[in-house]
Amino acid sequence: MNALPLFETPVFIFEIPGTEALNAELARRLLSERAVNAGVHVSNRGGWHSVPDLSRRQDPVFRELSELLVAHFRHVTNEVARVRGIQPVPSYGLALTAWAMVMEHGHYTVTHDHPDATWSSAYYIDPGDTPDEEQPESGHLTLIDPRRGSAPVLGLELFPTTFSLRPAAGLLVIFPGWLQHYVHPYQGKRPRICVAANATLRLT
Repeated sequence: MNALPLFETPVFIFEIPGTEALNAELARRLLSERAVNAGVHVSNRGGWHSVPDLSRRQDPVFRELSELLVAHFRHVTNEVARVRGIQPVPSYGLALTAWAMVMEHGHYTVTHDHPDATWSSAYYIDPGDTPDEEQPESGHLTLIDPRRGSAPVLGLELFPTTFSLRPAAGLLVIFPGWLQHYVHPYQGKRPRICVAANATLRLT
């Protein structure tokens, strides 16, 4: 018998060490910017969504962030290509777009995706307060199975339809841009600070 992992959805989770200084400076800059810039409203319900220009900023702290993201986007691209037997990997360009999301109590995002992007990501600068027992999914990122649902089997969840991740400082999550996702209402008091990004690949 052959069990084929057809149509799988690659999701990569990195715990990046040594980011404390970077995160502290990013948090300081972004919270200061929020105080003077209204931001934009896209999938966010409440909270502050920066203008999506972080990857174009030349400040050293934003350049470091962009280089970190690009390196990991290239890593996952090359890894998926390796698994698929695509060797050597063709030369490709990578266009990066990044923005900040700051959430306070009660803020969340609705279900959405980024179909024009090859990859999407969430990098957590400050996960905010730890969820309590009454709100265990506070601020969690949830990814949704893109396939049509199958008939459920009571007590035997063979094909889960969602996957939730608890944010942590220095955690980077990368997934295909077409994968729908949302953020549960955040119930903490300390700001929850995240940088979201899209990477679009083009063969060169």
